[in-house]
Amino acid sequence: MTLFKLLLFITVMCTLYYQLGNVDWEHAKGLEIKHWWALVLAFLLLVPNLWMEFLKWKIITKPLNVESVLVKNAFWAGVASGFMSPNGWGNFLGRLIYFQKRQTIYIIFSTALANLSQLIPTLLFGLFALLLKYGNSNSLWLPTCLGALVILAVYFFGDYLLPKRRSRFLFVRRLQSIRGRYQNLKWPFLAFSSIRFVVFSLQFALLFVAFGYEDFWFLLTQIWLIYLFTSFVPSLWSGKVLIRETAALFVFAGTAVSAPDVIVSSIIIYLINIALPAFMSSFIWLPKRKK
Repeated sequence: MTLFKLLLFITVMCTLYYQLGNVDWEHAKGLEIKHWWALVLAFLLLVPNLWMEFLKWKIITKPLNVESVLVKNAFWAGVASGFMSPNGWGNFLGRLIYFQKRQTIYIIFSTALANLSQLIPTLLFGLFALLLKYGNSNSLWLPTCLGALVILAVYFFGDYLLPKRRSRFLFVRRLQSIRGRYQNLKWPFLAFSSIRFVVFSLQFALLFVAFGYEDFWFLLTQIWLIYLFTSFVPSLWSGKVLIRETAALFVFAGTAVSAPDVIVSSIIIYLINIALPAFMSSFIWLPKRKK
């Protein structure tokens, strides 16, 4: 397990080097922090950000009656595996290390439901920002609205897609065996995900405030657009540092926000919310799986 922990640490560090090495740092020169309090507050908000995600995980593990230490370690293992997976959806891989095989389906699908719940506020807030900036005449409005409705329908009524009769397919039977087990998870997931979305939106906006921008409402709505545009873009790594940077430059194009400030703010939010938790998770001791 010590070797596994070391390999995990090396992988995280190599990933950070790869992603940050592709950033054009020449465009980030000559910047000046004008409000240090905003920068410090953005870092401090990482605590409630992670806490909201941890509360979703605690709700998942509550029916399993496992030790609190195991719940905590499994959460951090999920942070590490999510960092090294497309769009962070592989966080269930690290969590599974701590649980028995019979709990695999429940962990995978409850974690997927928690991840899907995080997409809903991104869509809803992003749709509001889209209407606010472009109106309903923009071509993006209709597909975004339809996408939000489809995801909401799948989120709340996905269980009804499963056949009531016992299926002859093993995978479907396993899904049928856990049908209804996470009905009581959906609203708490959505509540915590909405709070978390507001928190990391505030973090991003505070980074622009740190560089001297004062129109906080304008910054927030543009940030909601950035998250909307990047939420459906596949990325090998969960950070999307170059994708988010490109989307941010597009959203803030033609505004008073300068390109260097956009680039550096996008990089810092990546370092705070993605890289730092992944770095912290690499120090978690991964025990042997219980028999």
